[in-house]
Parts: sequence; C-alpha cells; structure tokens
Amino acid sequence: MKHFLPVLFICMSVGVHAQQFTQYFDGADTIPYYSIIYTIQNTPDNVWQVGAPQKSIFTQAASTPNALVTDTLKSYPNNNSSVFEFYIDQQNWGFGILALQWMQKLDMDFQKDGGIIEFSLNDTTTWYNAFNSPYVYNFYGFDAANADSLTNGTPAFTGTDTAWKDIWLCFDASMINFTDTLLFRFTFESDSTNTLQNGWMIDNMMSHITIIHTVNTVDKEEKNLTIFPNPTKGIVNIKSKLEADINEIEWMELIDANGRVVQKFGRKNPNDQIDIGHHAKGAYFLKIKTNIGLDTFRVLLLPE
Repeated sequence: MKHFLPVLFICMSVGVHAQQFTQYFDGADTIPYYSIIYTIQNTPDNVWQVGAPQKSIFTQAASTPNALVTDTLKSYPNNNSSVFEFYIDQQNWGFGILALQWMQKLDMDFQKDGGIIEFSLNDTTTWYNAFNSPYVYNFYGFDAANADSLTNGTPAFTGTDTAWKDIWLCFDASMINFTDTLLFRFTFESDSTNTLQNGWMIDNMMSHITIIHTVNTVDKEEKNLTIFPNPTKGIVNIKSKLEADINEIEWMELIDANGRVVQKFGRKNPNDQIDIGHHAKGAYFLKIKTNIGLDTFRVLLLPE
C-alpha cells in the first residue's frame, strides 16, 4: 500500500489579533463567532460520541474530562461508517495560512479500518481528501506509518498510535477561490471484520491564521526554476535560475485537485511558456523535469 509522507514545514501562529476558533468538547465552545461548531451525523449506527473515554487504550481526554470518540465505552463495530462535520468561516482570514489543528489517538485495524478527512470549498457537491489534495499547503504532526491507503484505495489514518499527536492541516488562503466557508468531514470506516479495537479519539480542536517558516526540517528545498504570473488566467512563463546548468526541460505535467494528470508537455527550452487557460479554474500542480532535477509548483488558474 502507498504511504503518504508529510512535508515537515513549520506553521506558527500570527498572534492574538488573528481570529481563532476552538472546540475542546467540554461544553464551553458553543458561540459560533469563537467556536468550531460540529455536527455528529444523525444516523442509527453513528458511533461518534462526546464524553469521558473509558476504554482499554483510550482512557483519558487530552484535556479532561471530554473528547470526541468512536464510542466512549465500547470498541467500534464492523461494517460501520460514522461522520461528524463542521465548518470554518473564511470571511475574517485575510491573507496567510489557515491551520486546522487537533489532538488525536488511533487504534484501528491497519489498512482495513480508517479515519478519512475531507473538505469542501463553500458547498457540499465536491469533497477533497486532505491527504492528496493540492489545496492543502501542509499536513503533518502524525506518524507517517499511520497514513496509508485502505483496501478500497482511500487515503486515511489507520493502524495504532497510542501517543497524543498534535495534527496540523494547513491551507493557503490565496490558493483557495471561495468566499464564505471551508467545510470539513471526518469519517470513520470499518470493514466486515470486528477486531475489538478502540477506534479514533479527537480533542482540543482549533483553527487560526499562521505564518510560515519556509524551512523543511529534513532538507531545505531550493527550486531551480521560477514561474510567473501566479495566479494566472492561462499563460505561465517558465524561467531558469541556473542558466549555465539547465539546458532543457525534458517534460512537464499539469495535475488537478484530484491528483489526475490533465495535460502533458514534451521537451522545451528552459525559458519558455505554456497556456493552461482551457482548463477549469482552480488549483493545480505543475511538475517540471529538467536535465538536473524535478521542480513542482502550485498554480492557481483564475477565470478570464
């Protein structure tokens, strides 16, 4: 199965003047202007519950007394699909990075049962998986071994991690073309085998604007090319930063928000341009392979 490894950039809070929404599941976060207002889907088999966890592994909330748990007392059942949803109002973001942050523990049958995180841009007609969407600026804080594909191919949290992890899911506001809200859907799914495990526990959820330290904790990435304008209405200019070293673009791929290659380009001069204006507006990845390496750029295509 394919693993989805997080890119470890560091997000930091802008400060007290940035609007922050919180939800600690202890009954205090109920005012929409300050709170993440969540809804547990009203279906008979939905196992999400808010309360004090009393299970074999999930014994205490990150901040007592309550957390959001796939049942506070019992192991999760087989053949289950349970959902909770919430939205973040975008109107006060301004510029920068929106970070959704929460604490979690996992105990699921690896690659068989999992926790799926999706979001929708201002409606519920299209849902994007947080693990493989170009709209996501950064997603980190979890053990890479717990982010894998389930047997149906869906990227999700899976397996067991009994330590509280501080998860960050970051969105670049300038790359998202919407006006009101960002909707989130957290889905727990189990298959036909009951392994009597604890499931998924979430606590201390918040969202806030962040600034970025553009230092990769593994390796600093320096791109060999630059592209402009970005955002664009169609034309993308490509310019080499290393005129003496880069003598050819070997190939390019334009990848949409669903991870699909929507256009391929052949060999080109390292200082050239392409036209992507015939594609639907939105966020894309542009991968460019030169004779010395591979660069990937996020491109926002605006309407004419």
